[in-house]
Amino acid sequence: MKSPLRLVFCLTGLALVSSPLFAQDLKFGLQGTIAYPTSDLGDKGLLDKSLGYGLGAHMVIGFSGGHAIVPRLDYTYFEKTSPTRKVQTLQLGADYNYYFSKQVNKGCYVGAGAGFGMAKFEMDLPGMSDDDTPNSVYGSVSAGYMFTPNMGAELRYTYAKYEPELFGTKPDITAPTLNATFIYRF
Repeated sequence: MKSPLRLVFCLTGLALVSSPLFAQDLKFGLQGTIAYPTSDLGDKGLLDKSLGYGLGAHMVIGFSGGHAIVPRLDYTYFEKTSPTRKVQTLQLGADYNYYFSKQVNKGCYVGAGAGFGMAKFEMDLPGMSDDDTPNSVYGSVSAGYMFTPNMGAELRYTYAKYEPELFGTKPDITAPTLNATFIYRF
């Protein structure tokens, strides 16, 4: 009984260690984002549909047939004044992208991803202020186009649910955003 279990562990380990060897292409990149908050995050009581801005970094691990894994780090900042409300998110995750041209970094692609997000909610109301830093998992779907192997654009929908403790309450804040992103890869 132990022998088949060891074989499964060995084969799984070998597959994980050797998968980068099958990669055809490895590129690093940066992205700049404009983010539109929707649902609870965009409500009048929080951000009131105020646009957010973000920066990020990613790595494209390309495989044959137009498949790619994209580990990524995204930072987004939202601010609404009068009264001041700020939300910052830092998300670390990975996307799977499929290029219809069957070549990574060429043409149109679609993707889906998941990861872990940390947020900081800050609220300044007349006579009081509070902040909290909840964590959450997130999911995303995207569609993009690489104009050249180094430059592209992407629309990305990201969904997360945070529970910040603010002013003695712990509301569920669904935090989906619609992001328009410019991509530069080197």
